[in-house]
Amino acid sequence: MEQQRRREFLKLAGSIGGWTLLAGQIPSIALAASQARDLGSFRTLSPGEAVELEAVAARILPTTDTPGAREAGAIWFIDQALAGALSGLRPVVTEGLATLQADSNKRFSTLDEAAQDELLTRHETSDFFGHIRFLTLAGTFAMPVHGGNRDYLGWQLLGFDHRHAWAPPFGYYDRKANDTGETRS
Repeated sequence: MEQQRRREFLKLAGSIGGWTLLAGQIPSIALAASQARDLGSFRTLSPGEAVELEAVAARILPTTDTPGAREAGAIWFIDQALAGALSGLRPVVTEGLATLQADSNKRFSTLDEAAQDELLTRHETSDFFGHIRFLTLAGTFAMPVHGGNRDYLGWQLLGFDHRHAWAPPFGYYDRKANDTGETRS
């Protein structure tokens, strides 16, 4: 049942049109992310903010029998996006973290999973949650060069076949639609 809800969530999240916001900024995010990871330091997030945001991302896309946002390193993508292309979202993130802490009287990362889920459910219509959800998904499923998707874990989760080039049929999902009965070599 948990796996089914997660798949439904991923299908819904995949339809988010926000990818167009990031399209022009991806090269700069990619360079900055690789530099920061190599140095082992965040560009804009404090260590405390990184811990809190990573905990939020880990509840948005949790670890189950498959890796989640934490294992995919989505926090590195989030940091790079907030340091560069999406720096205008920084105040929304700062205020959102403060609101989560004020609402629970504790740091988000110190709450148990049930309390974290309940708190995020109360805030899921906020700008903060919407932006962090988008950044979490982008950081989990984008090309690894952009800061997240460590070791292609996000792509493995989706069953994405990573290779240099593709030829139709592209995958199990369109094999019948592209099957003309001809044998391709």
